[in-house]
Amino acid sequence: MYRVGICDDDKILCSLLEEQIQKLSADSSVKFEIEVWYSGESLECDLKKGVELDLLFLDIELLQKNGIEIGAFIRDEMGDFDTHIVYISSKQGYAMELFKIQPLEFLVKPISAARLKEVLERSMKRKRYAKRCFEYRRGSRIFRVPVKEILYFMSMDKKVLMIKRDGQEEFYGKLKHVMEQLPAGFLMIHQSYVIHQEYVCEYSYESIKMLNGDVLSVSKPYRKEVREKIKQYLKGKMTAAPSVSEQ
Repeated sequence: MYRVGICDDDKILCSLLEEQIQKLSADSSVKFEIEVWYSGESLECDLKKGVELDLLFLDIELLQKNGIEIGAFIRDEMGDFDTHIVYISSKQGYAMELFKIQPLEFLVKPISAARLKEVLERSMKRKRYAKRCFEYRRGSRIFRVPVKEILYFMSMDKKVLMIKRDGQEEFYGKLKHVMEQLPAGFLMIHQSYVIHQEYVCEYSYESIKMLNGDVLSVSKPYRKEVREKIKQYLKGKMTAAPSVSEQ
């Protein structure tokens, strides 16, 4: 069961979205459980009570608490980076405000069935990706860490420091061997750093800021490649993504 939420004060749009998702569910092997909210306040209240979602379609122009505030609540107060947020709006130009919330997509109303199907499939693909694990050895024991928990890796002499959402681990190894295990979405920006692009909140030509506040340098040999890969990543992540700044 794939848990999908819709939050929009336009009841007609909510009904249309729900109908389209149910039709896509009937045409696929995945069954969607859909829940609808007509205000950010009611959604926030239910999230506090423990409602969990795989994917949330969230209107930006809600009447009281807007979609950006609700997105910040989900990410910052709830500490939830697993729920995929898809912003919907009748306007464009929100890219910079949305970037830190890391939405899966930005859709401009009216939303076509083809675009909706594309977003649902991308969300499910990323959920499958998040279940993948990174393995490392410490002594005679082998440990497995879900890739969704990893922010970045840092090389320290003969050791590798793995920075996670809830702490850090270290083990003997080399970054080039770490990279061989990692799926797409991880990027080497320096001979000492490999980052998980899902957890980047700011990009510039010379440095990258991670969601935990750590600022990592992008070394000169990697800058051109990093810039191109970041642009490709952002283009695939959301239609209205900001461009990479060049300083």
